[in-house]
This record gives sequence, structure tokens and C-alpha cells, in this order.
Amino acid sequence: MGKVVIDSTGDGDIFASAGAEYVSEIDPRRRCSHLAFCFWIANVNNREEDEFRQAQPEKYAALMAELAKQGGFTMHFRGLLKDQESVIWFHPHVECTSQTDVDEMTRVDVTSRRRALVTWEFLKKHVPGYEKSFIMLTAPQLGTTGGKRIVGEYMLTGKDMDSDEPFADTIAVFASNDRGELSLKHPRMFIPYRSLVPRRIEGLLVACRGFSSDDEVNDQFNLIPHCICFGQAAGTAAAMAVNAGVHPRKVDTKALRNSLVKQGAILPAAAGAR
Repeated sequence: MGKVVIDSTGDGDIFASAGAEYVSEIDPRRRCSHLAFCFWIANVNNREEDEFRQAQPEKYAALMAELAKQGGFTMHFRGLLKDQESVIWFHPHVECTSQTDVDEMTRVDVTSRRRALVTWEFLKKHVPGYEKSFIMLTAPQLGTTGGKRIVGEYMLTGKDMDSDEPFADTIAVFASNDRGELSLKHPRMFIPYRSLVPRRIEGLLVACRGFSSDDEVNDQFNLIPHCICFGQAAGTAAAMAVNAGVHPRKVDTKALRNSLVKQGAILPAAAGAR
């Protein structure tokens, strides 16, 4: 019964149920088209693994190639938590045909758990440092990395990533880190408030990876730090809409930007013309 509802489900469950227009097409080559399955291997002797990799890089590479051939996961990195130096993280993305189809998600879940066992058993047998290791945990569910995206008052596209001009209603600025040479030419991405406001549906804002964008933009800017910014902007705008007795699309974006700056948000000093 809220006067303003904010969809932070990630999958657009609320805006889809509300009848809002959305898109869900994703190029299968993009990260956000994949499901993620995470697991950790503990009690690994990092020093022994490092020494093996440095002393016999060709053999290590051959072992990883064989592991991949057997269906295991090769990409891993050291755990980032304090006092867990012996924990290795595997956060693989798994290609799929749908991130919402129950049968497809079940297939990926079951096969990924089997692949995790193949990975651990292979490393334990062939790679120094894993002799006393064990699987510490596996994710209780798959991670979805993309999906439904609202059709908003403004839809961000790949062209916006190549523009250095802020929007008049910019509510967030993101670092454009992962585009190679293009990141050097266009290091920032500006996000307008309009991309959180669905067309036609009143009393609703989006503060998750379902913001109004094509799959190219969404692939770059739908991670947790980005969603924190969406949430702060949407929450502030919702409060302003309720206090002013207006729909979210009618919120004074200049006042919204000023409020966000007072909260510590980093925004361009002057509003753009877009």
C-alpha cells in the first residue's frame, strides 16, 4: 500500500507484475547472459601452488587445459576475507539459454555442482598444495547476472557510453573500466534519473540491474556498486515524491541532485543539456 514502490528485486519481478513495459534480450556472448555458480575450496597451501606454477609453468598450463577438457573450472583466485588465506574462490559464469526458465536453471545447477567436484578432485590429485584441501562451501543457488530491464523515460544505449556530456538529471557517475581503449577515451558513464522511471506506470521506481538500458550498457553497469547508487537515488526520490504529493516522474531533479550531493554522492557540478 506504499505511495511509491521501488523494485529492487534484480529480476524486475515487481515491474513485470505491475504490467510495465520491459525488454529481456541479451547477446549470448555477454557476461550478463550467464548464470553464476560459486564455490570455495579451503585448506590450500598457497605457497606450494605458487612455487609449482613458477617452477613448472608449462606443466601447470597443461594441467589446466586437461581440467578444462574434463569439464572442470580453471579460473580461480585467492579469497578476499581476512584470515582465510588458504581459501580459493571459484566464481565461474556458465552459459545458458535462459536465466528464468526452471528447466534450464536446474540443468545449470546440477551440471555446475558436478563440475565443481571434478575441479576439486583433479586439483587435489594433480596440483601441489591441494593435497589436504576440501570444498568449503557451494552457493545455495545460482546467481543471475542479467534479465528483464524496464523501458523507462530514457533508455541508455551503447552510444551513451561514448558521450562525455552529463545528463540534466544525472544521479550517478560510474567509472567505465572494462572497455579497453574506449575506457581511456570515455572514462565515465553518466546515469539519468529518467532511466529509473518506467513509462506510463505511476508510483514505481527501479533500483536494481533492471534499470532502463540495452544489454550492452547493462553488461557494464549492473553490478552491486552500481545498484547501491540506484538505490540511494530511488530512495531519495521516493521520499521527495511522497512529501511533495507528486508521482516519481514529477520529482524536481535539481532538488534531487542537490540532496544526493549533500549525502555525499559525487555528481557533475553543472547539469548537462541531455
